[in-house]
Amino acid sequence: MNKTSKRQYTRLDWDVWYELAKEYYETNHHLRIPVKYRTNNDLLLGRWIERQRAAYHEKGVYQIDERRIYLLNQIEMEWTLGIRTQWEIWYQYCVQYYEEYKNIDIPKGYLVRHLPLGEWISYQRKRYKQNKLRPEETDKLERLGINWQIRTRREWDEWYEQASCYYKTYGNLEVPFNYVTESGYKLGIWINVQREKYRGTRKNKLEESEVFKLNQIGMLWGIRSERHLEKSTILQKSS
Repeated sequence: MNKTSKRQYTRLDWDVWYELAKEYYETNHHLRIPVKYRTNNDLLLGRWIERQRAAYHEKGVYQIDERRIYLLNQIEMEWTLGIRTQWEIWYQYCVQYYEEYKNIDIPKGYLVRHLPLGEWISYQRKRYKQNKLRPEETDKLERLGINWQIRTRREWDEWYEQASCYYKTYGNLEVPFNYVTESGYKLGIWINVQREKYRGTRKNKLEESEVFKLNQIGMLWGIRSERHLEKSTILQKSS
């Protein structure tokens, strides 16, 4: 197979991407990288790996030559990943979460390496209720003690704790819109959503107890600075 690359995925040289993939392999002993995975430098390594697979199978405009195929084979590239393999990748992140926190009651907004692990576990609960989870998937999640009936109330309280920690640190709740906590919570977006619920511009309104609790940590309901009114297509629903 004598193929040459017609264009780069980004301005980074292919060999630079390869070194990032090699570093991932040396740490994790595989290249089963989720498509949305980003490096510590915010580089979309998961998408780059997916591009290499697509080129190998002659899909899309990208091509790959024998040298690159050889190099990727040296770090155990798997050229075809099925749905089950992708599920296993996410599951391993759940295992890591469990090893640290002794549960997988993962908040919906929780991110790991920019991956929405909280949303993934929420989706597994939805699949379970719809009887769409495979028996082996159900078994694996139950080994980690998954709570199939986790409530939204608990998720709101977890977000509130993050807001409370911010208040204790900075003395206010003027959280920048794009602020993300060290634990991966998109706190700036969540605070903005609470204001919208309070003003009635969202379908679900805040409960009186929630308003009271936020007032206790200095919530400003009518803030109008640009950073809080920033329009963004990435605005997500938060509890």
